Amino acid sequence: MEFVDPMQIISAGAVGGLWGWAGLAGAALMTSAAILALIYMWGVMFRNQGLIADTKQELYEVLVTGIMIVFIFMGIGAMSSLSIGSFLPGLVPLDVDPSENIYNVTAAYYMQVDKDMTGWLELNYVLNMYVDQMASVTPYARPLGVGLVASPMAGIAAPLKQLFSNMTVALSIAFIINYAQYAVYIFSLQGFLNYYLPLGMFLRAFTPTRRIGGTLIGVGLTFLFVFPALTCMTYAIFYNPTGSLVSFRSMAANYLSDPDFQGRFTSFMDPTGVTATGSSSQEAMGTGILDLITGAVGGLGTMIQNMVGTTFLALLIFPVSIVAWAFVIGFILPAFNIMVLTQAAKVLSKSFGDEVDISSLTRMI
Repeated sequence: MEFVDPMQIISAGAVGGLWGWAGLAGAALMTSAAILALIYMWGVMFRNQGLIADTKQELYEVLVTGIMIVFIFMGIGAMSSLSIGSFLPGLVPLDVDPSENIYNVTAAYYMQVDKDMTGWLELNYVLNMYVDQMASVTPYARPLGVGLVASPMAGIAAPLKQLFSNMTVALSIAFIINYAQYAVYIFSLQGFLNYYLPLGMFLRAFTPTRRIGGTLIGVGLTFLFVFPALTCMTYAIFYNPTGSLVSFRSMAANYLSDPDFQGRFTSFMDPTGVTATGSSSQEAMGTGILDLITGAVGGLGTMIQNMVGTTFLALLIFPVSIVAWAFVIGFILPAFNIMVLTQAAKVLSKSFGDEVDISSLTRMI
């Protein structure tokens, strides 16, 4: 994933996009006010109270549009200089400068998740490769052409191979979702700063196109204000310096530091199964030999069980932990953020123009 500097997009939008349309938006407001003034004079001349009332309402909407445009310019200027330390004091993500702008922090979050997802996919691939190699081991014992050919590890590796395959699919989908969010974020900066938001301000200045213009302004403010804020909060949740949230690193460290987990690698032989007896009778001697044999066999079974179980557990710890972590990052939190984003777009678009449900775009796709 290639990093795109959001501040360069905002600077370009300030010169040739949103800020470049400021004069045109002002001219549109003046033109609309002049047309409404003529209509108002026409209504006064012919004493048409209905026309006078409608014209006053439209002049009020023009005034509101002018105030709204001023606040939009002020808000975007404030957002372009808002630091993550000021937005989330005490919750600045790891390895992030507190003075960094939130637009850059939003892009950095997607780059960090991309880096982690790539590493997890590579780790999962390496483990899958070794498990497949282990399952392919086939010992030959064929003296004089007669003997045994077997694959004793195939049964052990079969469930692991299926699990690793499903993990690869889950990680790949989470990776795609993260990349899609990054692409939407870059598109929102480019599109709304240069085209949709300026067009919305221009259209809202005139009565016939006021609703569609307000809708574009509401959706634009959602992507320029709410989207980066949600992403920065997600970044602070998953990569916070306080350690209050269980992360993949802490999850793996807990497994490796657990004494019971470490003991599995050393307790391959259970000595309690071997029994010694001091009886001098023949029955006691027979019982002692039987206990010795069964104890040795039991100890060998315990050793094999512990070795197989420990190997299986060791191969599952990291992939399962990774997939659990990636599932939250790639599926749960994006779904929650999308719900908040769509509701914010509906409320803002309804406030400025007509209500629009941007979640319906997913159904169209």
